[in-house]
Amino acid sequence: MNIRHRCRLLVVIATLMCATQLRALERDKPTESKHVRGPKGLEGWTLNGPLPDRPNEEFPFTLVLARNGRVVRKIEGSPFIWNWIFWSDGKQVAYESGPLHFSLQCTLADVKTGKEVASYDCFHGIPADAPDWLKTLEQPR
Repeated sequence: MNIRHRCRLLVVIATLMCATQLRALERDKPTESKHVRGPKGLEGWTLNGPLPDRPNEEFPFTLVLARNGRVVRKIEGSPFIWNWIFWSDGKQVAYESGPLHFSLQCTLADVKTGKEVASYDCFHGIPADAPDWLKTLEQPR
């Protein structure tokens, strides 16, 4: 085999190795859900990714909030963010968080500070006297 053929073979092997690495990196990179516009320049979306035992499904792990294109807050799920809404003219965000089964926590958080304002166990439904943010969050879509 002459030197020209060896060089071509090395280029092909290197290209295949790089392509394999890129595919692995892309598979591990989270995808963004549809961006939802909110009040006063806010928008939000979730970062989604697979579970090790469910590589072909994507789950929402993180809620990202941005104002005028700049990320202002990231809220990690416990472990997932199932549903969310802007509240109080964008000053707060309400979200459902929990595992795949048997638990669901509904939380109201301050967008500016990230601090939890209120939280309810909403796996078994919500109380009759639930606050408006919780009723709105739990409305069927």
